Amino acid sequence: MSPYELERAVAQATGETRREVRRRGFQLVAAEDMADEASEGAVVDWDAVEAERLVVFP
Repeated sequence: MSPYELERAVAQATGETRREVRRRGFQLVAAEDMADEASEGAVVDWDAVEAERLVVFP
């Protein structure tokens, strides 16, 4: 996936402009690098965060 494709996909998913996505610095991270960066706190596993949220239905 090219940086352009990533920016476009994130922009479509979030409703932001590609310019805003680029400004925030989204980029692909290789799987082998994730372990190193996760230990430094640079990577957030949003699936894990979402799983921990309390969901209450009215």
